[in-house]
Amino acid sequence: MTIDASSAPGLPVVNQAQEPAWVRGGSASTQKAYSTALAFEEILVQQLSQSLSATSGIAGEGGGEGGSGPGGESDAGSSELSSMLPQALSAGVMGAGGLGMAAQLTQELQGGLSSSLATKAPASTGGTAA
Repeated sequence: MTIDASSAPGLPVVNQAQEPAWVRGGSASTQKAYSTALAFEEILVQQLSQSLSATSGIAGEGGGEGGSGPGGESDAGSSELSSMLPQALSAGVMGAGGLGMAAQLTQELQGGLSSSLATKAPASTGGTAA
């Protein structure tokens, strides 16, 4: 399922190749839940990268290689760069498929996590029975 940004404002464009197979073959409600969870994940990644940038001290570094120019030109350039860093970081993470939270959230919202774990539990216990 690929969502066109013009048809659903506010939702991210979903690359169908990066969707789990159970989402691609799932119902419309599953696909909508995945898109919503992906939008949440994107907002979370943006907030985390902004927090990382703010606490890293990158925005507070005043001088560059050439020092401060007249009128604070270096400070303006470094603040512009530091404001672009969170955007680039979040775009890179989401462009590579995100953190994987959207799939987990979708399964939890759909109630499929507990049923999928119950069917897979014997295979993942390691073969030791108590």
